[in-house]
Amino acid sequence: MSDSNQAPTKKAAFLRWLPRAKLYLALYALCLPTVVSLAIFSYYPKIDVFIMSFFRWQPPTVQEFVGFKNFIEAFADPQFWSSFKLVGILLVANLIKLWPGIFAAIALHRLFNDKMRYFFQVCFVVPMIVPMMVWLLIWKSFYDPEFGLLNRFLNLTGGMKLLDWMDSAMPALALKLQPVVQGVINPVFGGIAGLILLGGLIMVAGYRKDRSPARWGDYAYIIAGALILPIFMALPISLVPMTLLCLLIIYIVWMVLLARRLGKSWIAWPLLLLAGTAVFSGALLRYSIALIVAFTVFEIVRARWDFFTGGPVVRRIGLGVLSVGIGFVVFGALWTEPLLQFKSGTPAWLGSSELVVPALIFWGFPWVGTVGVLIYLSGLQGISQDVYEAAELDGVGPIDMLFRIELPLIMTQVRINLIFMTIGTLTAYEIFLILLGPEGGPGNKGMVPGLYMFSSAFAEGRFGYACALGMVLFVIILILTIIYQRYVKVDK
Repeated sequence: MSDSNQAPTKKAAFLRWLPRAKLYLALYALCLPTVVSLAIFSYYPKIDVFIMSFFRWQPPTVQEFVGFKNFIEAFADPQFWSSFKLVGILLVANLIKLWPGIFAAIALHRLFNDKMRYFFQVCFVVPMIVPMMVWLLIWKSFYDPEFGLLNRFLNLTGGMKLLDWMDSAMPALALKLQPVVQGVINPVFGGIAGLILLGGLIMVAGYRKDRSPARWGDYAYIIAGALILPIFMALPISLVPMTLLCLLIIYIVWMVLLARRLGKSWIAWPLLLLAGTAVFSGALLRYSIALIVAFTVFEIVRARWDFFTGGPVVRRIGLGVLSVGIGFVVFGALWTEPLLQFKSGTPAWLGSSELVVPALIFWGFPWVGTVGVLIYLSGLQGISQDVYEAAELDGVGPIDMLFRIELPLIMTQVRINLIFMTIGTLTAYEIFLILLGPEGGPGNKGMVPGLYMFSSAFAEGRFGYACALGMVLFVIILILTIIYQRYVKVDK
C-alpha cells in the first residue's frame, strides 16, 4: 500500500480514537481529586504510623529511633494481650448479634406492600441522623443505677427478682459441676479451655478432603509447630532483639512451609496453634496429645466413610465437644460467686467489675444496625423471582426458604458485614471511653486494644508505642479478614 493511502487510514484511526481519549482523560481528571485526597488524608497518615512505630516520640519535638523496641515491648505487654480477652468475648457476642439484622432484612424483603417496605426502610435509616456521641450518652444514662431505664424495666417486670434468684442458683450449679471439672475435665483435657480447643481442632480436621500419604507429613508439621511455638513465646524479653527477630523469621518460614503443604486450610492452623499456646502454657505435651486425638478422630471416621459422609460426622463430633465445653463455661465458670447486686434493685452495671462485660454485650439492643440491614437488603433484592417460584413449586416453606435459599445467596453481604463487624470490634475505643473512662472501668474489665492504644498515646504520651500497638492490631485484623475471605463461602 502506498504512503498516500496509509496517511488517510492513520488519520481516520486517530479521529476514531480521539473522542475515546477525551472521555478517558475526563474520567481520570474527575478521579484525580479523590485519589489525591485519599493519598494525603488516608494513606499518608497510615504510612506515617508505620514509620513512627520505630521511634520513641512525642509531638512536636521528641524523636528517637528505637528500632523494634516498641514491637518487642508490645509482644511482652501482658495488659495489651489481656485486653483481647474482652474483644474475644465481644466478637463471639457480635457474631450472634448479626442474626437480628439478617432476620429484619429478610422480613422487610418479604413484605408484599411496596409502600410499607419503603416506610420501614426509612424507619431503619432515621437513627443514622442521631450523632454517635448522643447515642452513647443515651446508653450511659440507660445503665444508671438509680434512674436508668434498664433497672426500672427489670423492677417493673420482675426481671430483677429473676436475676436475684439466679444470683444464688448459678453459683450453686457451678459448685455442683466442680467435681466434674476437677476430676475429669482438668486431668484429661487440661481445663475447660482445653476441651473447647479440642472441639475446634476436630472441626478443622474434618474439612480435609483427601487421605493421601502426604497427610502424615502434614500432621508432623502441625505437631512440630505445637512444640516450637510455645518455646518461642516463652523466651525472655531480655534476649537480644536481633535474636528474637531471627527466631521470628524462622517461625514465619515454618508457616510458609505449612501453607505449601496444607493448601487453603493452613490459615486456621497457625491461629489454633496460637490459641493452644495460651491454653496449654506450661504443658507442651498436652497440646500435642490434643492434636493427636483430633487427627485420630478424623482417621477413624474417614476410614469408614468418604468425605461427603464422613466430613460432616467429624464436624458434628467437634461441634458436640465444643458445645459441652461452652456449656461448662456458661454454667460452671462464669457465675461462680454471688454478686449481691440485685437484691436492692439498683445494680451498678457500669460500676461493678462483674457486670461490665454483660452490660457491654447488651449494648446496642435490639442489635439491628442500619447499614447492615441495608447491605443485606441489597443482596436479597438481587435474588431472581424465578428462584422463589421454583422453591415454592418444590414445597419449600418459609423457614427452609431462609436457610436454603436466601441465606446462602446473601453470603457475600454477610461476609462484608462480618469483616466490618470484626474491624469495628477490634479497633473501637469510643464506646468504652464514654461508658467506662480511659481506664476501662472498674478493675480494667472494659479495657480493649483500641482503648489501651488510646491511653498509651494520649494519657501516657507514648505515641511511638501506641503506633506499634496499632500495627500489631492491623496484622491481626488482616489475618482475620483473609480467613473470612477464604472460609465464608459464597454459595450460588
